[in-house]
Amino acid sequence: MSCRKVIFWIHLLAGLVAGGVVAIMSVTGIAIAFEEEILEWADREVSHRVGPVPVNAVMKIEDLRGKVAPENGRVAAVQMFSDPSRNWKFHTDTGRELFVDPYSAAVGESRAHATHEVIHKLEEWHRWLGARDGQTSVGRLVTGICNLMFVVLCVTGLYLWFPRRWSWRALRPLIGFVTRYRGKARDFNLHNVIGFWSMPVLLLLAVTAVPISFAWGHRLVFALTGEEAPESRNYGMMAVEPPAVSIPAGEMPRLPAEVAVSRVAEAFPDWESISLEFPEAEEAIAPLDFGVTVPDPMPSRAYIPVKSDPFTGEILQAVRFDDRSTGLRARVWVRFLHTGAAFGVPGKVVASLACAASLVLVWTGFSLTWRRFSGRRRATKPPTQVTPS
Repeated sequence: MSCRKVIFWIHLLAGLVAGGVVAIMSVTGIAIAFEEEILEWADREVSHRVGPVPVNAVMKIEDLRGKVAPENGRVAAVQMFSDPSRNWKFHTDTGRELFVDPYSAAVGESRAHATHEVIHKLEEWHRWLGARDGQTSVGRLVTGICNLMFVVLCVTGLYLWFPRRWSWRALRPLIGFVTRYRGKARDFNLHNVIGFWSMPVLLLLAVTAVPISFAWGHRLVFALTGEEAPESRNYGMMAVEPPAVSIPAGEMPRLPAEVAVSRVAEAFPDWESISLEFPEAEEAIAPLDFGVTVPDPMPSRAYIPVKSDPFTGEILQAVRFDDRSTGLRARVWVRFLHTGAAFGVPGKVVASLACAASLVLVWTGFSLTWRRFSGRRRATKPPTQVTPS
């Protein structure tokens, strides 16, 4: 058997085994890629205020917090925006998200809860085929193995795409659609053309899924940079040791929340949003916990965790993306290259188009396989004997 035939059968068998799971991951991947945009759209009527921006100053954070707290429980955090047309978002311990007009204290509840639940279910199907035990499920192992097979499909597919003889006549149906083709020729044309143009993105999506699916893939990213991998494979790997707060001498009061926020805003003049977590025990001596977002298409570059002194407002710690280790930066890039979010909305669009292309590849691959084997059965079936009357 020739090398090309061996690779062909590897390609065909990998497609038959992984095709259905790849299709599920592609469909769900398209939906969850735009999670942030979908949730913002669902909350569009409550997240922005109606009418011109008032001339009066915004209300104090504690006053707004007091407006929210009585009916909704303890307020755990608030997110403020530099855009004056946006309402501030308050998060409660019960998981509720409330949008509050910082000028009038008008409260509106998030309407994206049901949408978020649907997206969460799609994420579960994308990651572990909806299995109840999630991270430790067999479903996660299945999606990981099928993703590895998808890498094999991309590599073997590229090899099989190369024509045996280079000529425009041979190359034309491999790089461009031929509308006059029907049946097997049409499926073959679609499979080759779509596979060729989408293969670089599909291979990138498949390769970057390996560190997400497997612990050894996660460790490999750090090993390539000579670093030890953190145990956590999610946002926990971004955690850093918080700074200590010097206990002031005498009775030094804590800064009001809006003053502490203003100090952070001064330190990051290009801020788009600032979030502040309210400690459960106000008397605890711990730094104030802020999250600052600055303009950047990739979420982990845009987000800066900041710690400040609750008595003086001094910035004690600000960890920018460039301050991270080489291995951690590479691992974060892997995460957001997989979703396309590393390049903002355009990246998500490209990744989604590639996922749509993979659906066509699965369909045409199954179709070509069916035609191949059903054609063989028809060719080998003995002719029916007709008994003369």
